[in-house]
Order: sequence, then C-alpha cells, then structure tokens
Amino acid sequence: MVVRQRGTGTTVRYFDDRERAAEIARQAVDRMAAEALPPTPDNFTIWYNYYSDQNPELRRAIDILHSNKQLFTPDRVEEIFRRFIGPDQHEETVQQTLLRLQAALASLATLLGEKSADAGRYSVVLNSFSGVLTQRPRLDDLRDALDQILLATEAMVEQNARLQTQLNASSAHMAELEHNLVRVRRESLTDPLTGLYNRKHFDASLSAAAAAAMESGQSLSLLMVDIDHFKLFNDRFGHIIGDHVLALVAQILTDCIKGRDTATRYGGEEFAIILPDTHLQDSVKVAEQIRTTVASRRVVNRSNNQRLGLITLSVGCAEYEPGEPLRALVHRADEALYAAKRAGRNRVEQRKTR
Repeated sequence: MVVRQRGTGTTVRYFDDRERAAEIARQAVDRMAAEALPPTPDNFTIWYNYYSDQNPELRRAIDILHSNKQLFTPDRVEEIFRRFIGPDQHEETVQQTLLRLQAALASLATLLGEKSADAGRYSVVLNSFSGVLTQRPRLDDLRDALDQILLATEAMVEQNARLQTQLNASSAHMAELEHNLVRVRRESLTDPLTGLYNRKHFDASLSAAAAAAMESGQSLSLLMVDIDHFKLFNDRFGHIIGDHVLALVAQILTDCIKGRDTATRYGGEEFAIILPDTHLQDSVKVAEQIRTTVASRRVVNRSNNQRLGLITLSVGCAEYEPGEPLRALVHRADEALYAAKRAGRNRVEQRKTR
C-alpha cells in the first residue's frame, strides 16, 4: 500500500502482502464506522496505520484516548493526523540539505566500491605470484613476477592515498552539511528578535507535552502572556525601543522558567509558556513571578537616559484536561488572558477545566 502525505509529495510505503493489506483495510473501515467517522482518506490512513502496527506511537495515543473514553471528534482526528502522519515541519532548505547529504553518501559508497575493486586486482597479482613460486621459476620469471608485484603495490599505495584524500573531503563535506542542517532546523523554529522558540515550535512542543502528560498521568499547564498597551508604547517611542522591550520580556520569561518548561513567542507582543508536570495553582505562581519581575523593571532609553516608564503584563493560565483538543486548552488560556485585560491589566487570571 502507498500513501502520499498531504502537502509534501512524500510517499509512505507499507510492505503488506495482498491478503494482509485487505484485512487491515477491512479493520480500518469497520473502525471508522464504529467511531461514526466519515470514510475520508485521512481517517482511513489513521486507522490503517493503527491496525498495521507500523506506527506504535499513533497506536499508543489512540489506545490512551480510548481508555479515557474520549470521542474521536473531527478536531481530535485532525490533530492525530497532523501529529503522527501529516507532513513534518522541516523547511524546503532542510529537504535540499538532506538530498545533498544523500548524494555525498552515494559518492562515498562509490569510492569504497572502487577501492574494493583495486584490492581485488591486487589480490589477483599476489595469487599469480604464489603460482609462479610453486612452479620452481627461472630467475627471469621470478624477476618479472616481482616487477608486477612492485607495480601493483605502487598503484595500490597511490590509490589508497587518493582514496584517503577523497574520504577526508567527503567527511568534511558531510560534517558541513550536518552543521547546516542543524542550523536551518534551529532557525526555522526560533524567533530571530527574541531568541525564543516560535509558533511552529510551540505547536509541536505542546502536542508532545500533551502526549507525555496523557501517558504519565502528570499535569500540564499553559500560560498565555501579553504586554499591556504595547501598541501605544510602540507608537510613542518607536519600533526600535519596542523591539528592545520584546527582547527584555523574553529574557525575563527565560529566567523565570526551568527544566522542561518552554517559552515561545506566540505572535506580536504575545508569548506562550508550556509548563509540564505543573498544576494550575503552581502555574499561577510562575505567572505571578513573571508579572512582578517585569513590573519591577524600568525601561530606559540608553542613548539619552530617558526613562520610558514601566512595562506590565497580563497573564492567563489554564491546565490541560487529558484527551481534550489542544485548541481548547489554548482557548481557555486566552480567555483567562483577556479576563486579566478586562479586569485592569497587570494581573494573572486562570480558567479551570470544565
């Protein structure tokens, strides 16, 4: 069976024989009917993966949802597809780098194949010399055989030296490609202004944290953070000062979290913080620490020592309910954030699970 991943052109192959594939397909169709899901390609792909046992992480996540008696709503199915089957998050540059790396490996394999061929020819020369020795050769025959061995040995040494040079060049090339690949991946997941992870990394990290929370039974909380009146501040003092404020807030967020916590720039002047193994009340304490730390800082224009006033934050906190769509968690944290705004800003609000 062949499945083309949506939006990537990438092809996933399942090496099942005809009878096995037919049985898995029947199970997938039956399960879609049992879950009252429409027979779309995405839904079929999810359940084919589930019953083929070729995606153990997907199977484990679905089993956990089933054991928690969670319904497979369209939102949940879309999230499962995006997380376990849908296109990965690498940029086109990453894909091109991978292709170049594959080409370098192919070149290296060719070099090794050539060396093996040369070693085979050298072995033939040595075997021929052994044959000469067993026949009580004349001096001239022995001299000719030794000349051949000498020439073959010199050729082998030259070939080995050339191969070593080529291997060193290939190794350096692959090391450079690997470095570029790591750099591109990091840049694709990082906000260049603040140095925090970006929205793309937030989506992937929150999904992974939710899966870990379901498997371990640990808690998970989310903070949505917004700089109060940032647009007015930007309009009054300019975007350069505004960028400095964003970087300052990002640094404070980084300083106030620890361990597996993840701070991201969600967009504009809004930030999001993922807090694994953290209950709602503890997340409120983290939010208060962040809020008070930012409020205690005075913003100064270093070029003229002009005091620009105080920066304050509004923060919304919410705790993950195992199995719920992640957009519901984000929505709850956003609701708490806007409740803090409505209550006068520079405060922390929370929204409990239903």
